[in-house]
Amino acid sequence: MNFVVNPIIVEATRQTIYSLSTTAVSDAVYDVLDEEHITYSDLIEIEHDVDGNISFITLQTVRLNQIARKFYQVAQVYLDKMGENGLDVPLGAFSGLPWLVGVGPKVNIKLVSIGAMTSTFESTFRQAGMNQTNHSLFIKLHASVSLVLPAFSGVVESETEMLVAESVIVGKIPNVYLTGGNFLNFVPN
Repeated sequence: MNFVVNPIIVEATRQTIYSLSTTAVSDAVYDVLDEEHITYSDLIEIEHDVDGNISFITLQTVRLNQIARKFYQVAQVYLDKMGENGLDVPLGAFSGLPWLVGVGPKVNIKLVSIGAMTSTFESTFRQAGMNQTNHSLFIKLHASVSLVLPAFSGVVESETEMLVAESVIVGKIPNVYLTGGNFLNFVPN
């Protein structure tokens, strides 16, 4: 019976963990952005030349790294809570019959979840009108949650992309911008 029950329980657990970890990461981003009152100018510096044209755009990498670290900390708290609360699986899932998977009272399965996260920031530039460019800064958070259940262990991966800052830049945009002291070429799409 172990072979019949495990695939159903494992798949239900995987899907639930995927959903919960994505929600935990999204909630962490919203909570940090709301708490820190982060604005576009906190993260991006735009320099103008003597004629008022934009000469370069710099990402404030120290501030971005501080924010990313805060995302990790808050998301990790949510991921840890997820493990403490366990998962409620309907009793019918233990029957091995697919049509009974969602039927019956819930049985709480405790699990050990060990989460790890990585992040990357991504800038996009889009033309927004004549001499106007929409600049968006996104964070991509990748959560990897290791699960240890009775008779099963595995990893559930999720990736969440969230908008962190956005602005319409008015004026001629230069062909390069700075990030951490490095020049990166870009052309608005």
